[in-house]
This record gives sequence, structure tokens and C-alpha cells, in this order.
Amino acid sequence: MKTKHFFTSLFVLLFSATLLTGCSSDSSSSGGDTSQLMDKWFYDTEDFTADVRFNANGSYQQFIEISGMTFSNTGTWEWVNESQKIMHISYETGPNAVAEAWFKFSNITDHGFSVKQSTDGVSYTTEARSYLDTDE
Repeated sequence: MKTKHFFTSLFVLLFSATLLTGCSSDSSSSGGDTSQLMDKWFYDTEDFTADVRFNANGSYQQFIEISGMTFSNTGTWEWVNESQKIMHISYETGPNAVAEAWFKFSNITDHGFSVKQSTDGVSYTTEARSYLDTDE
């Protein structure tokens, strides 16, 4: 039981650190067709945060493996402002540090994207994380 609690706490800490590190107000967005984000798995190129999948039907999935244990979350997504590439995620299942998050995408290509994250939809991380699809 202590092991499960430890790994759940570790997941929450890593996810929170990703969302809360270095926030800024940034309204810029650039590049790419948002349809290129749909229906494929993407992984963080630094192997720090969870793998993510945005399904065209509005569902969202993520998972991360830590010390041989896999943690997954599911939820829904919707565009808050598609022209600025801002997406809102609502988590429905999984050990989340937060119930919702906002992603601001840039540099979207056939095989990847960069994203800044927010827990309030206003202040975003200063550093964008790069993701590539699992086919790359």
C-alpha cells in the first residue's frame, strides 16, 4: 500500500512540476494545422512528462511509466481558441494533480508539436515542451 501511495505521490509531483514551473502570460501562437494533433500518440522528447493522445472525437488520454509501473489518465478536450491553438483538458480518471489544464500549441508538424501548459488558462509555462509522435 505504501508503494502505491509513493508512486501516486510521485506522479502527482512530476505532473504538478511540469504545469507550475516558470509561468508567464504569453498570448502568441505559431505554426501548424491543428488536425495534425489528432488520433496519434505523442511522447515528450525529454522523457519527463506523460505520453498524450488527442482523439478527434474529443477524448484525451495520457500515460506515464515510472519504475515499471504505468499510470494513465483519461478525459476530454475542447478548443478554447483554435486560431490561437489553445486547448482545454478536463481529466475524468487517473491520479491527477489537477482536474483541468490548458495547452497552448506551437510549431505543429506532421510528426510533432511544442506546448506550453497552464493550470488556470492565463499563465503558461515559460518553456515549451517538445513532443514527437510515436511513429517518428
